[in-house]
Amino acid sequence: MHIALFLHSLSTGGAQRRSIMLANGLASRGHRVDLVTAIDGGPQMGLVAGNVMRLPLAAGEGRAVASGGARAGDLIRAIRPLARYLRDHRPDMLVGMANHAVIPTILAHGLAGRRETSLVLRASNHLSRRRDGGASLRRTAEAMLWRRADGVLAVSDDVARDVVRTTGIAGERVFSVPSPILPNRLPGLMSDRDGAGRPLRILSMGRFVRQKGFDTLLRAFALLRTRADAHLILAGDGPDRAALVALARELGIEEQVSFPGLISDPFAQMAAADLFVLSSRWEGMPGVLVEAMAMGCPVISTDCPGGSRELLRHGALGPLVPVDDVAALADGMDAALSHPVASSVLRERVRGFTVAGATAAYEQALLALAGRPSSFPGQPQPTPPRLAA
Repeated sequence: MHIALFLHSLSTGGAQRRSIMLANGLASRGHRVDLVTAIDGGPQMGLVAGNVMRLPLAAGEGRAVASGGARAGDLIRAIRPLARYLRDHRPDMLVGMANHAVIPTILAHGLAGRRETSLVLRASNHLSRRRDGGASLRRTAEAMLWRRADGVLAVSDDVARDVVRTTGIAGERVFSVPSPILPNRLPGLMSDRDGAGRPLRILSMGRFVRQKGFDTLLRAFALLRTRADAHLILAGDGPDRAALVALARELGIEEQVSFPGLISDPFAQMAAADLFVLSSRWEGMPGVLVEAMAMGCPVISTDCPGGSRELLRHGALGPLVPVDDVAALADGMDAALSHPVASSVLRERVRGFTVAGATAAYEQALLALAGRPSSFPGQPQPTPPRLAA
């Protein structure tokens, strides 16, 4: 099958890396794969396998190459070139790889008039999070556009249910499929996390923006520090960095909080940590939580919209605490440190998120949407998500 994956760029970011891993995985299974981007450039270009065709629609000129942020102007300008690509290359399937790329993908597909090319959209986050209650006309228009898709691949059951509720797409056209987050061979586990003779290492990482709730985490850590000798490592970067550093100083914990910036080997940090904290206000499927669990690191998460609840088996594999509840997060961190879940249990839970496992699931869903037989006779195809009553 000839599959085209469309996204903004190959800039820094987990969504971009997962798109590349999916392209590589599908190509390794014998599919012809085009990785089509609105602009050229990006530090992750070198990850693209040699048997994947990389097709930028415009020169990057440095826009968003390092920031990982999608640029609306680039995506709008890509609509006509993407339509020309569809007419010239005639793929069997076009996949819009993230929420920010969906509307340009739909419009280009319509402009190309390529009914032979199946239109598939990847829901990487909740659609309802982006809607404001007064923009009813816009909400209706977007829902109508989404309903043009032959199918939707959602990153979690919760996002899948949100797609159905928000757009009215029939549930049988919406698949919940794991993302290719982990390497096929996982790094080895740490042999000792007893923390004897040193402060407990608490880790969190992500883009420094409001969504990630790092302000709540800093306040909760300040509470935890009154009852435990601990050090917080807050890895990442973004527009809120200065405000977070100032908040740590205001809370009197600047000596117990590290801001190392972007780190080259997150697995090593996760392997050495006593606890990983996801403090987000919303997520699609939190890749960093999957990665931490793969390293056997105990975890805690806010019970935010997204995949955390299903990933942690409704709290059985790590505490789930209310969003923006400082005291609950502090108590949850204390509990997770005192009673950690076994590393082997955490590691087993996320095996489906390896590149090989996720690619197989994506392939089966794409083949089902295209009405083609399974490449793996005898294996069940992905089932539509169980929708909330």
